[in-house]
Amino acid sequence: MEVDPKFAREIMALGGKDLKKCMQCANCSVVCPLSPEDDPFPRKEMIWAQWGLKERLLKDPNVWLCYNCADCSAYCPRDAKPGQVLNAIRARVISEFAWPKFIGKILNQPWGFPIFVIIVPAIILGALIAWANPGIFTGTLPSGVVETRKLLPIENVEIAGFVLGGLAVLIGLISVWRYWLAITDGGGMEYTVKPLENAEVEIRGKSGFMGLYFFEAFFFVLRDILYHNWFKICEANKPRFPAHLLIFYGFVGLFLAAMGDVIGLGEVVGVELPVKLVYPPPWPWEILYMRELDTAYVIMALFKLVGMLGGLAVIAGSAIAIWNRLFNKKSKELGSYYDWFFLLVVLLVGITGYCVAIARLFESTSTYWLYLIHLYFVFMLLVYAPYSKFAHMLYRSVAMIYAWTRDRYPKNVPKYFWEAI
Repeated sequence: MEVDPKFAREIMALGGKDLKKCMQCANCSVVCPLSPEDDPFPRKEMIWAQWGLKERLLKDPNVWLCYNCADCSAYCPRDAKPGQVLNAIRARVISEFAWPKFIGKILNQPWGFPIFVIIVPAIILGALIAWANPGIFTGTLPSGVVETRKLLPIENVEIAGFVLGGLAVLIGLISVWRYWLAITDGGGMEYTVKPLENAEVEIRGKSGFMGLYFFEAFFFVLRDILYHNWFKICEANKPRFPAHLLIFYGFVGLFLAAMGDVIGLGEVVGVELPVKLVYPPPWPWEILYMRELDTAYVIMALFKLVGMLGGLAVIAGSAIAIWNRLFNKKSKELGSYYDWFFLLVVLLVGITGYCVAIARLFESTSTYWLYLIHLYFVFMLLVYAPYSKFAHMLYRSVAMIYAWTRDRYPKNVPKYFWEAI
């Protein structure tokens, strides 16, 4: 195994600055509620990082089984913060398998991060304005009733958003596929079929990426993701459970609202739909003043309501996460710029979205400027998503599937669906 002497410094620069304090006492592996008995972590990962075993760590699925609950950091006698070290390793994994790879390398450089994440979204927003309404550059704002579609036609905004979103999803899938090939040595999965009672042999086999065993693992892992089972067994960092739950389901709500926009947009561009809808979606309370309920208004108002609730959940979850990092002394997990930047962007997307809605209710022309700011942060999130902590939902899911197929799922997390009911 080749040793990279620079790798330890990379991990320390990404947030694992206390790596070299570790004296290999193994307290972290003992107290970790998620560490498999036959393949404990994070002690061995701390050793590998100190030794510079880059290749071994980048292909180690165990770094993704860690949920950064901070139990290990809370009980570390040397304050080496193993949770922070694993978090830094995960950031390095994302940059290593990112596609295109040169972008991952750029984001690892102090000069590259602000250029790519801050300037690129500004260029995209500027291109959208030049395409849809160049008058904005001279400060010309629409007159009359305040509506954001007067500033930028909704068709243009939706096209830009869905092109960026589609690219983010594509890049994320290609990147995680590269990671899957690395940890499975070409896409197959070794697995163990446990013998029947009194059997004397252990049967081993190979299952491809699209094999039945993969899908079995996929559905059990999906259950744990939806229930957030792993978060529930953390001790030192309990506030992470509600924070992560709110952010996760908040984005689910925003995604459903975006799908409602796609459906409603069909009316704008002339696509025949089974139900006649209205666009843009009305405010949910508007249906209370209707003499007769109109199916189109009700459907689109529900989409709007789901989006509003999703936005509130994202704001609340981000605020709890930030508060927890600042004031939860037991966890000792302040995080690095990698964590903080993502959290702040998510929070700003939610806050600016609500600022636009409130300003629009009061018919304020500030709505237009707030809308441009909101779009900037949305584009920033979409551009950064495949290379940020947002990508962990793909990498962690793949690592959990791999662990399930190798019978290395945490013993205190129900493996089968009926055990969790």
